[in-house]
Amino acid sequence: MAVEDGAPASGKMYSLTEVKQHNTEEDCWIVVHGKVYNVTEFLDEHPGGFDIILTNTGKDATEDFEEIGHSNAAKDLLSKYIIGDFEGGDVSHLNKPSISAVRAQQTTTASNPALKLLQILLPLLVILAAIFVPKYLL
Repeated sequence: MAVEDGAPASGKMYSLTEVKQHNTEEDCWIVVHGKVYNVTEFLDEHPGGFDIILTNTGKDATEDFEEIGHSNAAKDLLSKYIIGDFEGGDVSHLNKPSISAVRAQQTTTASNPALKLLQILLPLLVILAAIFVPKYLL
């Protein structure tokens, strides 16, 4: 059972205020994909070290959890520590721009002739300044 599959929770709903109260080595909660996990007992077992988890404790750690590229086995292991649902739900998709938004941004940047010109002229001006400033001004 993977984390993002919506692992069954105890039915308890936790707010961000409640989660923030559990931010120490002795009492460590994180939020991943809208689920709240008490990972206190796992801190010493974490292959990346306990400090990585502690930097994400008491908050939504979904983005950092996914950026690391955890294996399915790691995601399955996390489900063992679930204690409830996060009141804010799974907001990880809200932080990422859609593919169409990224493509639109790339198209806008690529089609702007002033940006193309600047991308060529700026490095050229820097090179020319590096050559001629020491030679003629110093």
